[in-house]
Amino acid sequence: MTHPTLSSITTFLDELLPPLAYLDSSQNGLQVDAGSGKVTHIAFAVDAGESVIAEAVSRGADLLVVHHGLLWSAAPAPITGPFARKVKLLIEGGCSLYGSHLPLDGHQEVGNGAQLAQMLGLNDVKPFCFYKGGPVGCWGRCSQTITFESASSILQKLHGASPHLVLPFGKSSFSTVAIVTGSGSFALEECARADIDLFISGEPKHEAYHLAKELRQSALFAGHYATETVGVLALQQRIEQQSIEKNWNLRTSFIDEPSGI
Repeated sequence: MTHPTLSSITTFLDELLPPLAYLDSSQNGLQVDAGSGKVTHIAFAVDAGESVIAEAVSRGADLLVVHHGLLWSAAPAPITGPFARKVKLLIEGGCSLYGSHLPLDGHQEVGNGAQLAQMLGLNDVKPFCFYKGGPVGCWGRCSQTITFESASSILQKLHGASPHLVLPFGKSSFSTVAIVTGSGSFALEECARADIDLFISGEPKHEAYHLAKELRQSALFAGHYATETVGVLALQQRIEQQSIEKNWNLRTSFIDEPSGI
């Protein structure tokens, strides 16, 4: 067994989640190269917070893969303050950083929405809500009618689950469900236009309350963090499968630091 190189891991991730597939505010792909040629341990997390990076370094991770990375917008950020501390932690700890934002949201297998659809037992799942170059969610049909209570009980099993916000302005039992994780309330109107019974997302904008009410659209918000743990966990499993196929000597771990949001 051999240790994979950083290049081989990032090539695999880039092929699975093409960094330039979306006009994303995130600079997807390898964001920090800490100079670790060989990778022995990959840590996975939702956010690239300073405490998360410190935990990855303490675990001896050579690479941290996250959904919310450090580099946003087209221009590089000034390397000062908390940003500088995080880059310093990564470089000195020998831990590179890879981020995938919208590509991980929209992937129809390991993506956040696709994974939640699987948890909810949806059938005939299709891409939903095309945004900045591709789908960022999915929708499907329930194998049997579900309610707010049954959907919520399933989503409460997510890592970092927080109290759910229910907007009960449409139907009370559901045969179709659309999912856009994270801060996805912008997709409420598209959900109503498609006549989908229930919309599930993570964190609502304030205006989502009146918008859902006026659209007569039922919605459930299960937490930004919680709804986006599933994609990185699925990505971790995919890397583990690749490791077995390639006979890599590689460890993985998940760093769970819920935000409560």
